[in-house]
Amino acid sequence: MNTTGMTTIEVKKINRSKVYRLIYAERSISKQEIAYKLNMGLTTVTQNLKALEEGGWVCRGEYYESTGGRKAQAIEIVRDARVAVGVFILKKKFIMAAVNLYGEVMQETTVEKDFAPNGEYYKFLGRQAMLFANAVEPDPDKIAGVGIAIQGVVSKDKGAVTYGKLLALTDFKASDIAQYIPYACVLEHDSKAAAFAEIWNRADISDAVVLLVNKNLGSALVIGNEIHSGKNMYSGTVEHMCLEPGGAPCYCGGRGCFEAYCSAESLQREMQMPFATFFALVRQGDEKSVALWENYLTKMACAVRNITTVMDADIIISGFLAPYFTKADIEFIKGRVKAEPFFANREIEIIPGKFGETAPAIGAALRFIKTAVDGI
Repeated sequence: MNTTGMTTIEVKKINRSKVYRLIYAERSISKQEIAYKLNMGLTTVTQNLKALEEGGWVCRGEYYESTGGRKAQAIEIVRDARVAVGVFILKKKFIMAAVNLYGEVMQETTVEKDFAPNGEYYKFLGRQAMLFANAVEPDPDKIAGVGIAIQGVVSKDKGAVTYGKLLALTDFKASDIAQYIPYACVLEHDSKAAAFAEIWNRADISDAVVLLVNKNLGSALVIGNEIHSGKNMYSGTVEHMCLEPGGAPCYCGGRGCFEAYCSAESLQREMQMPFATFFALVRQGDEKSVALWENYLTKMACAVRNITTVMDADIIISGFLAPYFTKADIEFIKGRVKAEPFFANREIEIIPGKFGETAPAIGAALRFIKTAVDGI
């Protein structure tokens, strides 16, 4: 980076950020390695480490094995120098998760509470979020913020819901809840938050379509390892792609939407039993259950086929149903897609998500973690 024309303070900030980011990426590194990898003088490295240590951002670890001279000491980031909380609001409950600077989940919990668009509910949720945050990290200065993941399209400034039919939340504002939370607070579209969680620290994923298979189906686009929002924040809502014209009704008012066939709720209506019981029957080879599941997977394959005609990218299956997908299920979907000549020679990658139903809460929290790391 050309530092010509910059003030001394600006150059120092850039150097400090470079040192921190290298430590963050390496997880454990010696002062000498930092100097070598950044082509930076030891004195400059020492000064930056001192500033980062005094700020509580990095700490000294174990000593490395000696290679003949003085043992080098490992430098590591302080994982909980900042903590962020995410809250995922659903119709019958809300899920909370706290993450550290590496995005590792420190704690999560679910609170059973029917959603209601009124002050009593907002106050209850705000207090629960505050108590949860303070239980994880008692020092309020270390809490980076609280992200609220919601089933609705969120405005560009993350301050309001512009479309929220599922919970009748159109025109809901972050301030409705933020007034009860003494930390920075923003709204996140649940699907985009889940996508952010699934690609966190995943340099191997550049472009992807994330399918959030919760009670309701959601989705998000990832382009260049960034969440794509689009002109009006509606980008990636493939759950409303039509699979069957004039087919099953969708909450959006249309018919035949992907959501109407592949949400967890649509599967629940068909199987009429607990998910664990249903999937146990599927794995045991129960004929009726297998037929129902394969019908679901066939609809999923139809959607994947349509998606990949528009965006040649990885498919990530996140959300509540993600843990139920086996390798055989994924191969079933791929086989259905590749059975068509146009897709036969394509590499179609379908990746199970890591976080299940908690993904939106984790992703909402991670937005604050990214801001904290970027700000150093």
